[in-house]
Amino acid sequence: MTEAIALDYGSFTGAAESAERRTASLLLIGLNHHTAPVAVRERLSVADAKQAEVTESLMRLPGVEGACVLSTCNRVEVILSGAAEADHVVAWLARHARCTRDDLEPHLYIRHRGEAISHLFRVAAGLDSMVIGEPQIAGQVKKAFGAAALDRTLQQLFDRTMHVAKKVRSETAIGAHAVSVPYAAVELAKKIFGDLAGLRVLLLGAGEAGELTAEHLAAQRVRQIFVANKTWQRAVELSQRFGGSAVPFSAFEEQLAECDIVIASTAAPHFVIDAAQARRALHARGRRALFLVDLAVPRNIDPAIAGIEGAYLYDVDDLQQVANGNMERRRCAAARAEQIVAAEVRSFGERLAIEDAVPTIVELRSRFDEIRAAELEKCLRRMGPIALEQREAIEQFAMQLTNKILHQPIVELRRSESLRGVIRRIFGLRP
Repeated sequence: MTEAIALDYGSFTGAAESAERRTASLLLIGLNHHTAPVAVRERLSVADAKQAEVTESLMRLPGVEGACVLSTCNRVEVILSGAAEADHVVAWLARHARCTRDDLEPHLYIRHRGEAISHLFRVAAGLDSMVIGEPQIAGQVKKAFGAAALDRTLQQLFDRTMHVAKKVRSETAIGAHAVSVPYAAVELAKKIFGDLAGLRVLLLGAGEAGELTAEHLAAQRVRQIFVANKTWQRAVELSQRFGGSAVPFSAFEEQLAECDIVIASTAAPHFVIDAAQARRALHARGRRALFLVDLAVPRNIDPAIAGIEGAYLYDVDDLQQVANGNMERRRCAAARAEQIVAAEVRSFGERLAIEDAVPTIVELRSRFDEIRAAELEKCLRRMGPIALEQREAIEQFAMQLTNKILHQPIVELRRSESLRGVIRRIFGLRP
């Protein structure tokens, strides 16, 4: 045991100087969609072009050693290392938002050290998002730290945050199920066709939900998207966006036989596609499957089409049911993700605690080495001439005794931040 401890001291000595400079704390202050309306969030929002300027301004606050700003549509948070005081940061945020502290403070949350670590891990894992498990936030966190002023602590925090986000994704199904109506439509299409690459899509109407569904389908590399809309110019604009083709609304039936997926989202108060049209299209397709999504209310597609062989019809209620079921699956996965985050927070917190203890351990070891060397020299002078083997035995005894005495204090120093001040006072180390 004593040999292992002696080796440990050697590693501490090499890290002591950097440990002296590392942070005494982590501080996270911000607001999000849970605590503030968009009118407040947008006042604190930081554009990409302003990231460097804002970070530099934060670095000028007293005690700040590292600074990162995470700004998305749903949250604005500053993560700081060093000895920054929350009061100074809140005042800075109020100035940045050009509002009074009284207006801003009710919306803010303040997290210190372990709570700050836990919060950031949960954010990156998608556990604090408006939609549980949404994948974009991890990339946004990565981008924020890429533009940050990173000291040793924030670099470690960033590395571990990305590790946690990846671990949650790989070990849980938190992002595996569609929880929006448009993406639920894509998920169902995959179940019918498998790979969607090479398929043709007909978009009837330019409603928001239909447009978003078409975006998801385009991301699946469908072959072509046709757009039919009452307003021709709108059809042209939307089709160009997807690299597709505009179709006169009065002639869209010709495309039913050519397209594999039909998305209807018009404002028509009646059916735009009836059962007879669907039968003709399926006959022309040689009974190849036709997937129809009715996102309109009132409905655009005759529900009787669902009974035709080869036709797969889903309306808004069907898709919402799928999305709700998937959200429940994500909530179940989130429970496991929370366990992963909690374990990672403990692990990272222990690592920081050990590093924070390094200066005290090194100084304590140095103090004992001074005492040991001085008392050993007195003892050897009093003994007079002795053999080399005897001198080495006495020196070895003194070293082992020192290691034995220091072992438990070092173990406790690693565990307890409050004990460091006590040890420093007892052994006369510098404050």
